[in-house]
Amino acid sequence: MDANRTSFYLFFKWCVVDTVVWYCGWRLHIPRLTLSTNSMYALIALSIFANLNLFFLSESVITMAVKPVAISIASSWLRTIKGIPLLGPRLVGDSDLLIDSFELDEEHILGRHTIHVLPHSLTHMNPESKSFCIDEAQLHAAPWYQRFSLGLFSNSHRPQTAIPILVNGTHPETISYAYTSFETGQRQLRTIKNTGALQMETNAVYPALGNWVMATYYLPVTEVGAYEIYSVKDRKGLEFRTASQAPPTIVVACPQARLQWNSNVPPSDNFVVGGNGHASICQRTDQNQADGLSSSGLIQVVARGYEPIEMSVVRLVNGDREVINLDGSQPQPLEHHQQPGSDLSAAQLAAVEKWSQYRARSSVYTLSDTFLRPGEYVYKLESIRDAANHSVVMANIGPKGMFDGDKAVSGKATPYMARVQVHRRPSVGWGDALLTAELPLRLSDDPARKSEYALPLRLSGTGPWTVRYEIVNGDQVTKMTKKFADGEKSAIEAKQPGIYHLVDVSDSHCGGQADKANVTLELAPKPLVNITSAPITAHECGGEIGALIDLELVGRPPFAIHYRERNLRFPNSRPITRMVRSQQRRHSFKIMPELAGTYELEFFQLEDDNYPSGQPISQTITQEIHAQPSAKIDTVNGHIPTRACMGEELELPVRLKGQGPWQLTYNVVYENRRTAKTVSGIEDESYTIALGAFGHPGDYTIELAQVKDGNQCARDLIDVSAVINVREGGPRVGFQCPDNGVRVLDGEQAQIPIYVQGEFPVEVRYHKIGDTSEQVYTATIRRNTYQGSSQVSSVMAFGPGEYELVSASDICAGTIDQQSARCSVIVEPKPSVWFVTDGLRREGEGADAGIWKLHESCEGMALQNSFELGLQGSGPWKIEYQVDFWAANNARSGVPGFVDRTTTHTLVAMQTSTLKPECCDPGLYRYTLLSVSDERYQKPQQLLRTAQAISSGAGVTVTEHMITKSPFAELRAYSPEGMALEMQSRGTFRRQPPSIKHCLAPGQSRSDGEAQSWAKKLHEHLPVFRVEFAESGQPPFQAWVEVFPASGPSEVVHVSDIAGYSQPVTLPDHVASQIGLYHMRLVKTRDARGCEHQFVDPNEVGLGRPDNKGAAIAGGIEIEYIEAPNARPASSSPASNPTRNVCVGDVLAFDLRGLNSWNVEYEYNKMHRSVAVNKRLFRRIADTPGNFTLQKVCHRSANDCCSEFDDLSYTVHDIPRVRVSGGRDVYQDILEGDMVDIRLELKGTPPFTFTWQRRSIESSKVLDSHTVKDLMEFEYTISTASEGTFEVTFIQDRYCQYPKA
Repeated sequence: MDANRTSFYLFFKWCVVDTVVWYCGWRLHIPRLTLSTNSMYALIALSIFANLNLFFLSESVITMAVKPVAISIASSWLRTIKGIPLLGPRLVGDSDLLIDSFELDEEHILGRHTIHVLPHSLTHMNPESKSFCIDEAQLHAAPWYQRFSLGLFSNSHRPQTAIPILVNGTHPETISYAYTSFETGQRQLRTIKNTGALQMETNAVYPALGNWVMATYYLPVTEVGAYEIYSVKDRKGLEFRTASQAPPTIVVACPQARLQWNSNVPPSDNFVVGGNGHASICQRTDQNQADGLSSSGLIQVVARGYEPIEMSVVRLVNGDREVINLDGSQPQPLEHHQQPGSDLSAAQLAAVEKWSQYRARSSVYTLSDTFLRPGEYVYKLESIRDAANHSVVMANIGPKGMFDGDKAVSGKATPYMARVQVHRRPSVGWGDALLTAELPLRLSDDPARKSEYALPLRLSGTGPWTVRYEIVNGDQVTKMTKKFADGEKSAIEAKQPGIYHLVDVSDSHCGGQADKANVTLELAPKPLVNITSAPITAHECGGEIGALIDLELVGRPPFAIHYRERNLRFPNSRPITRMVRSQQRRHSFKIMPELAGTYELEFFQLEDDNYPSGQPISQTITQEIHAQPSAKIDTVNGHIPTRACMGEELELPVRLKGQGPWQLTYNVVYENRRTAKTVSGIEDESYTIALGAFGHPGDYTIELAQVKDGNQCARDLIDVSAVINVREGGPRVGFQCPDNGVRVLDGEQAQIPIYVQGEFPVEVRYHKIGDTSEQVYTATIRRNTYQGSSQVSSVMAFGPGEYELVSASDICAGTIDQQSARCSVIVEPKPSVWFVTDGLRREGEGADAGIWKLHESCEGMALQNSFELGLQGSGPWKIEYQVDFWAANNARSGVPGFVDRTTTHTLVAMQTSTLKPECCDPGLYRYTLLSVSDERYQKPQQLLRTAQAISSGAGVTVTEHMITKSPFAELRAYSPEGMALEMQSRGTFRRQPPSIKHCLAPGQSRSDGEAQSWAKKLHEHLPVFRVEFAESGQPPFQAWVEVFPASGPSEVVHVSDIAGYSQPVTLPDHVASQIGLYHMRLVKTRDARGCEHQFVDPNEVGLGRPDNKGAAIAGGIEIEYIEAPNARPASSSPASNPTRNVCVGDVLAFDLRGLNSWNVEYEYNKMHRSVAVNKRLFRRIADTPGNFTLQKVCHRSANDCCSEFDDLSYTVHDIPRVRVSGGRDVYQDILEGDMVDIRLELKGTPPFTFTWQRRSIESSKVLDSHTVKDLMEFEYTISTASEGTFEVTFIQDRYCQYPKA
């Protein structure tokens, strides 16, 4: 709690401080701190957020990341605010941030003196030995006035090339250099007298030596050649030293290159250069490469520079990047240098020969490409490098052109970029539909066939296309040309027969080749037929019995021939149209009608594959036919009889054809016996064969063997038979009834299982025994499922009862299994639940009796009884019940309309089960059973709400239970005068005991012998503690109070026989015999009914003390006696120094004793301060010289408990100071042999001790170190001629030192 209070205090204080600072910055318009209104609000919000993380969210990620920065910023602000006179120290106080971040300023040791010994003046041309080049094209393109002013005026445009000259010494007055031409080899001496016009960069300045500098002068050059420094002089005429054996500086012409098109290109490439400078060409083929036409390149690189030259060309082919490096292999020279004249001397010829290697030369490089792949070819001259390693990146010259990095973009061609569009050569071929079609294609004038074809083409390239093709029909060749704009819908309209041959194709760019495949179209011939006939003769029947027709066909199969058949014996009959199909070109078929007469066959139409609509023909054949008799088995009701029962007779119908009367011979086959029978004199075409009665079961086969007509023409019959299955008996059926019958739920339809042995379908008849209506039910059993060799099905039951089978039949009468002829249908009883009244009580008897109730229970006590449930049905049961609750203070308890709470619950019960009543809240509970379901009845069955038992299955469903209030009491404290004491709560989130505090005079102590007198004295100041009961309980009461003394075990005080509702508690003397902290709390209370109220868990009694590591005490009263605090200097702090002398920057630390959280009062330089301290270590930074005195320490919880001190006064001494060369950083240049005096000024209390060092200027390495001790003067001088940096690193006076150890 104290830590939370301190964090909140710090958070609030710093939020106020930050708000004031930002408000002042906005309101007062302080220079460098002027803020806008929005900025002020934003800074205030940011400060509050930062304070929240610093003082409350100490473990957050933001705090861990921001806290170091925030502490640094906050400490800086604190030091600024503290500097405000009068108000600053009061606002800041003794912040830990100031103490932890306090640093002594660096003004205690100020100044350094650096001595630099300078060398003689030097000069060096091109110290880094670089090579240079001149862009002649850019130089010649500059205006004449710029070329004229180069090097004359310092403000003129800087030339492209300048040679650096390093000068270390005095300012140069003139610079002389030698120039040698590469063309003539002549050497010229040139002098620059106006060095101020040259561009200069100063590297170092030496003010101590006047005009001594280290600088770089840039010599502009506009001609290629060799340059050497000759001499450099200053104003006094003194000549500079030059670097020995320095090679001449070579300046050559910068390399140049450009792209150009090759004019020597074969005409077959269709090479075209567009208006934008880009070119296009047709794709070259392998044939071009074999002919040597693809070896000539389109792109040439013209290069000029100091050879050998290397170039890098980037080629993009359809986005794929490739780098081509040209290293000067076999270039074509563009120019030839003239040989030097014969009038030159040998020395001049040698000079010309020496320098001629640096001359610039021009060459041509050809880039060869096959262009076998179509697409976009982009060439970029990326860079060029000469023999002197001068590189020129072409991408940095002029506009970017077509390249954006390695990606080509649209734009005009430049000298460094070119693009070639290689067009794919077109091609033409027949479409895919022709590749899968049946060739040759046939032309036909039939409406169902094609008289012309659209031959699809497959074109590639860029439209429009021009296709040339030929039609070869015998010796005739027809040449055709056709243009197409759309390649997807291109086709040649073919109307005439012949061989179609593609010649070639051309598109908008190039010409291409055609597919060599041909397509043939032929004219289909019309079909023809030759028909002949011959009679079929049977001498025993008296003439021809039919005709054999032969067909000879011409055309493309399959064929179909149509004819009309007419019997001239019946002139008024309609002809029958028939059709004969054939896959062959020769076909025969027979005509053998069953009726005699003269037949006329008229053939009128012929069809083949080319003419499916048919071609008319006309041919007639006449034949007289004497028909043969025939017989076949007829049907009854659409079926031939195939089943019969043993002992029954059967009639088999037969239909006869021919001329009567007829004689029929048939066979009866049973097992291996065959019986032949003949029937003569049959006059009618319909005849019935009488069979039976059958004496044996099995299959009987009836075969028609021969039929003879009235002309005595006999005909043997083949495969004219019927099989009759004769069964011995009908089906056998019976109920497949469970042992306990068929059990169903109330309201559900029942099915009685039945088994069947026999053929299906089977008709079953059954009735209900005892049914007065004597109704017989009929069911048809069809194939369903099998169990073993029997068919298992079911019949419907019409209500509960016993059912009996009456009969069963299929085509034969069946039998009933008498052992399974009956089956019972039983309805399952519904589940039920009720309260068992054994152990319950109620008021009144008979009809006026009240609701059954469980014995009353006390609030907070364990329930001993429960409701026993009676159950009926098939468990387990699922029970739903309702609980109505009336609170104890409800005046209308038990009235349904005034219920305080209603809840519904679900209970799963087994064979024997109980319902546990609810507890905790005092009042009346009414329990009502609502519904029940069991294993069979899954749907809940509603119960009747009743407080009386109606039947054995419908018992009591409503009961009640009363819970009475427990005796509640409170422990209160009163002053000895009877006034109620107001006690402070120490808990925020959890209830803690109210606290009563008493403070003792400092220095008072007690021994064991004084315990008795101290306890008596303590009783005079102790408050009176009373136990006060609420009126819900019933007196007399009992109470148990637990006491935790400052030392010793806890005790429980039992207060009995409390007649009223209030009773004082008397504590034992030894409980309050020790000074310190102890607690009192109620453990439990009990009234006359035996009801108890438990305030504390019995397992936690005696665990409340911290030394027992138990849980914190909940509730009760806390009493604390406090001794006065004390403060002593910390042993590790400068405050423990017995001389009481400390230095600025020392932290004065004091150990505080007593209760945590103190108020500390002290005086610093006559300023009185009071601060709150929450730690046992109080610290104060000695930030200014003066006097510090710790005066008083008090407990913040009881400000009257204080201690005053008179021996904690300290003198704060200032830190000694030293000034080197007046406290400034001095940099002094001297010549070799000069002496320098360095003066040191000291401030503090003698004697002084200090250390000075000399460090290297370049590496800060310590070269010398000296310590001066016991110096009583305030000045000291160092005389030296050495180079280095002189500084003081340590100083100490009588009391203090810097830096601190």
